[in-house]
Amino acid sequence: MIKELENYIERLKRVAVAYSGGVDSTFLLAMSARVLGEEKVLAITIRSPLTPLWEVEFGAEFCRTRGIRHFLLDGSFILDDEQFTSNTTQRCYFCKKRILKVINAEIPPDVPLLTGTNASDQLDFRPGMRAEEEMKVKTPLLELGFTKDNIREYSKAYDIPGFDRPPCACFATRISYGEPITLEKLRTIEKAETFMRNLGLGLVRVRLIPKDIACIEVPKEDIKRIFDLRENISRQLGDIGFRRITLDLEGYKGGKRGF
Repeated sequence: MIKELENYIERLKRVAVAYSGGVDSTFLLAMSARVLGEEKVLAITIRSPLTPLWEVEFGAEFCRTRGIRHFLLDGSFILDDEQFTSNTTQRCYFCKKRILKVINAEIPPDVPLLTGTNASDQLDFRPGMRAEEEMKVKTPLLELGFTKDNIREYSKAYDIPGFDRPPCACFATRISYGEPITLEKLRTIEKAETFMRNLGLGLVRVRLIPKDIACIEVPKEDIKRIFDLRENISRQLGDIGFRRITLDLEGYKGGKRGF
């Protein structure tokens, strides 16, 4: 499987990688640099209110230490798109389409654009994958059948940092479909999740339910910790802007993109 990926990348000669700083795109970027050499690889990151700052910072540091050219582009434009902010079930399609257009404008037309979309993404509702098809970007991890587990295993084997980081979807997935996406809501969610992460909770979601209600999701094994810390959590999340704090007793489940 890894040899197939190396051959795939080698045939491309030069590549640009849409780089979020997450586990999947970090693996793809690292393998591209390993096969082609750092000078033939470009990483492009869109920094928007939808993306956690800690992932952007991880990505910037990874590129710096590996000697990979890295463009960091302002992504605030996405909040000007009413097709996205109206928060329909197709929000991911509109967002991904805009982002890919912006990235494509930054690279030469003969340089292929790669994304970290992979086989596991097919198990979720991912309208953004349609945008990738329409924009004709290349998705080697998907095409070659790499799952998220494969990516973590190979990342560990090739000493790629961050292979064991928890998944981190964009903050828009914390807002119920039909509820408008605003900068204020996204900032509130980011502040809340940053606070929770600083408590030592690696995988956590703070979902925004209408009327400023927070619903905390953590893996089942961390639910007791939430109860132990409930007074501190309630106080801090209240200061951030939530009126009520709730906990999902079923525990974290991936794939909730509009709950």
